[in-house]
Amino acid sequence: MATHDPGSMTRAFIRLTAVNLAVIVAATAALLALGEIALRLALPSSSSGSIYLYTLATPRYKVMKPNAAVTAWGKELRTNELGFRDAAVPEKPPGELRIVVLGDSFTVSAGVEQRDIWTTLLQKRLREKHPRVRVLNLAVGGYNIVQYRMVLEEVGLRLKPDLLLVALFPDNDFSLEGYDGNFRAASGASPEAQPWHEELYVYRAYLRRVAARLKGWLGEPGQRQAGDDRAGWDANVAALQAIADIARREQLPLEVALLPHTWNFERERALFARVNDVCRGQQLACVDLRAAFAARRLDEASLRLNLLDAHPNENYNAAVAEELAPRLARLVEAIESRRGLQPVRLE
Repeated sequence: MATHDPGSMTRAFIRLTAVNLAVIVAATAALLALGEIALRLALPSSSSGSIYLYTLATPRYKVMKPNAAVTAWGKELRTNELGFRDAAVPEKPPGELRIVVLGDSFTVSAGVEQRDIWTTLLQKRLREKHPRVRVLNLAVGGYNIVQYRMVLEEVGLRLKPDLLLVALFPDNDFSLEGYDGNFRAASGASPEAQPWHEELYVYRAYLRRVAARLKGWLGEPGQRQAGDDRAGWDANVAALQAIADIARREQLPLEVALLPHTWNFERERALFARVNDVCRGQQLACVDLRAAFAARRLDEASLRLNLLDAHPNENYNAAVAEELAPRLARLVEAIESRRGLQPVRLE
């Protein structure tokens, strides 16, 4: 009668388990490698250099290099002599009506052609009936409202605007985290090293969300929500009030657009309600584009650049221009009426 050695059976089971685990690990690594290769082949490339310059010469601490060009996801981003994503800005000719736009990366819109970003589209729409209009894009990626105010004071007013448009991005515009990081970089501090795996396309496209969910299940602190930083909230609310005060002092109409993220409109509802309360408290004309996009049942995924980058694509930019054009047209008409300007007929 045959007998079985328990120890031998245990060793065999361990060997089989080890082999299976090794196969699973190897297969997973192979799939991840194939996914990485596929994503890098499918997605257009970007420049290795940066468009940004960190400097103590301005309290903004971070600017875009003037007359520079980079490639973002296969699309060129070129700056003018002032260091903004726009055409060269000449002396203001008689009769021109200038709209100065302040904003961040959702207005710079790297990864989208210049002709397709919302400030260009807005100008094109307005010029259909108001050919004197020029929209000047003074947005810089990563800025908050404190820096918007500085742009207005340092550059915007010199361009002799007739109307101000602040494109708020509530998701991070009420934080000081980026601004403090700009100061550290301008002061010569070495940037924090990014973990190697976060550079992988497959991680950025899929695994980052898995990691975030795992951290949530394990009870680890999640990503800081917009508005959690009370000091940042107060400083940026005060900066918005300062912009409004400047507009009143200069007798400039002021419009504020609230731009949503491209992830989940419903999750932003409470934050946008809070920002709308600020608008009412400061008696500002604010347009909630989160509500407008949700009412149009726009699919968030259709508004993102790609799987890796949640910044706005052409669809998002077109929707912003479409929503803002009628509101800005009414303001332009009022300005022209006050000045006694007659409509220009295009041949």
